[in-house]
Amino acid sequence: LKHPAAGRGPRRRKVRRADAVAMDPTNGYGFEGEAEDPFGQLVKPPPLILRCKVVLVGDTDTGKTSLAQVFQGGEKAFTETYKMTIGIEMTVKRVNIPDSNVVVEMYIVDCGGFAIGQETLHPHWENANAVMLVYDVSNPDSFKSLSSWYEELKRARGESAITGVVIASKMDLADRPGSVTEEAGKQFSQEKGLEFFDVCAMKGSVDEPFHLLADFFHTKYKDRKAELENLH
Repeated sequence: LKHPAAGRGPRRRKVRRADAVAMDPTNGYGFEGEAEDPFGQLVKPPPLILRCKVVLVGDTDTGKTSLAQVFQGGEKAFTETYKMTIGIEMTVKRVNIPDSNVVVEMYIVDCGGFAIGQETLHPHWENANAVMLVYDVSNPDSFKSLSSWYEELKRARGESAITGVVIASKMDLADRPGSVTEEAGKQFSQEKGLEFFDVCAMKGSVDEPFHLLADFFHTKYKDRKAELENLH
């Protein structure tokens, strides 16, 4: 007599759906569907940090220090007490680039406005990624000095292009007699190929030019990256 199982071939174990999913070699984590981390959308990639050095240049008492301090700490960082900058002061602030994981870490170098000792500032000017030429809108002499500051920058940087902005500072004083007009500021900026902004540190209105320079720096990074990739 033959055994009842004879001739039937090997027995097949009934496989449950859960087992089939777990044994699927294409299923990386034992979850049904494509091989991917089900929590991937919850885990943000680490930020790409780009470091950008910005120098603030202009006469003394034009509001450069307040500009940097308010950008870093907000309107509450503004102080009425004038503190003259001797040499340089450094401020650091991070700017997030919208719709990306990129953060531009801005190293803001506030340069003293004395004509004497400018040679000591040249190393900072030479390797700066961007510049802010700052004048006090209520002080026409500080505006006239911008041409000299610009020429000094060109001399220090040699063949390197100047990327930057012109800042009309202390706009809360713009109604004073003899103040520099907006048209004059814009004309100077256009002649030098720079962007123009008016700001008021006392009111906390200083962020826009910094954000523009952060965007410029990010764009330069992308363009340079694309050039290098095209070499391969």
